[in-house]
Amino acid sequence: MPKVMRQTTLAAAYAGTKKKIDQIPTLLLQSDTTIFRSFNPNSPYSQLPKPQPGRHVSKMQANKFLIPADGIDERNNRFSGPSNDPAIPSAGGLYCVLQQQALVNESMHYNRKVATWALTGRCVLRMRLMGSMLVADLSPHNPRSRRFLRELGSETWDEMVDEKDCSVARGIGLAIAETKFLRGLSVQTVRQSERSAEERGDNLVLFTAPGHAVSGVYIDEAYYYGKRYDPETFPVEYP
Repeated sequence: MPKVMRQTTLAAAYAGTKKKIDQIPTLLLQSDTTIFRSFNPNSPYSQLPKPQPGRHVSKMQANKFLIPADGIDERNNRFSGPSNDPAIPSAGGLYCVLQQQALVNESMHYNRKVATWALTGRCVLRMRLMGSMLVADLSPHNPRSRRFLRELGSETWDEMVDEKDCSVARGIGLAIAETKFLRGLSVQTVRQSERSAEERGDNLVLFTAPGHAVSGVYIDEAYYYGKRYDPETFPVEYP
């Protein structure tokens, strides 16, 4: 997991991004856009027990996953978490994916399994946006992204995707989180892919104030992956 290793670099990336925030490339996500999040449902930090066949997942339990823990605690997430600087507001980040290949690549990284079985033992929440959202777009297939980051510094792109040091990424993320018109950040996953480097897929980070749930997102289905290729699917409902 990446760590903030250079506090002064974080502050510089934050200040540089804030100064140029009106020029940052953006992506409009339409209402009803589907996004996904994968996690270990048996971990003490992310428990979501699989229901009995024919039952449903409790929406009250599932909605807890809309409250990022990293806004308060350091979880070594790339673009969100504590700033450790009283002049820079901290922010929580809900980490999701926009494409299936990004979901698989992220799971391959954590499970250390080939793509076919990368999701074994994991739960995937299917979520939908309740309204349109404007997010910053720093994915490499947007030509304006490279230019924006180069204007912050000649090495900014490489520093933002550094697998060990997230100082630059955290500074950029916290600057975006502080804006009033951007809800998050779309950026290519840094995980390796069994496909080409251009097909890694994009992560979506939705920001919120520490301790608060991300608004405008609802969870409608949960997929539990076991030893079969196809997952067990459950609706997410009240109570």
